[in-house]
Amino acid sequence: MKILQSSEINRMEELEKIPDPSRRRFFQLAGGMAGAGLLFSACHPVTKPTDIYLGSGDIALLNFLYVLEQMEADFYTKAVTGLYLGISSNEHLALVDVRDQEIGHREYIKSLLGTTNASAPVITNFSNVNFADRTSVLTNASVLEDLVIAGFNGAAGLFTNTSYPLSFLKLVSVEGRHSAYFRDALSHNNFADTTVVDINGLNQSMTPSVVLASAQQFLTSRFDSSNLP
Repeated sequence: MKILQSSEINRMEELEKIPDPSRRRFFQLAGGMAGAGLLFSACHPVTKPTDIYLGSGDIALLNFLYVLEQMEADFYTKAVTGLYLGISSNEHLALVDVRDQEIGHREYIKSLLGTTNASAPVITNFSNVNFADRTSVLTNASVLEDLVIAGFNGAAGLFTNTSYPLSFLKLVSVEGRHSAYFRDALSHNNFADTTVVDINGLNQSMTPSVVLASAQQFLTSRFDSSNLP
């Protein structure tokens, strides 16, 4: 170990006192960049990294419907996988058919969006559904179907491309039959009531934002719908 002489110590102390312009300039630049970073953060959108951006205009509407169909397809996939106790062969076949139809709906809307515009896959949350209980499965199936129908109806008049609503007419009619089936299975001859059908016999229509907020109970994913019509 080298022992410094007093003269060397004095010289080092003197060197420490000499201003270092390059070092001083470095800290000035670093401070400036830090300030710019804070300013950039203040101007940047507050969208969380975990939010799924739906897009804008017709793309946002298609992604909105894509979210709903993903939700339904996953619900029925879980229902078929975890068949409730005492399920009849007819109800089993019905759930399989509905699952396959909802997967078809999901893939159809995804094809309209294409790989570039389709939003990220959603993560569902069906923790409040008891898939081992018939009433729980059929009740929640009815809720989902009615919500999706209202969403399609609400989105139809917002598209600028009028070919989209026309292509969804068949999908909505199928969703209506799903709803009627599950309602009748829960209570015979109760295909619909005033909570989902108006005085003209037409299904309810709800705005996409209202439907998305209601659907959130079945979803873990969060959405940036700021540009949703």
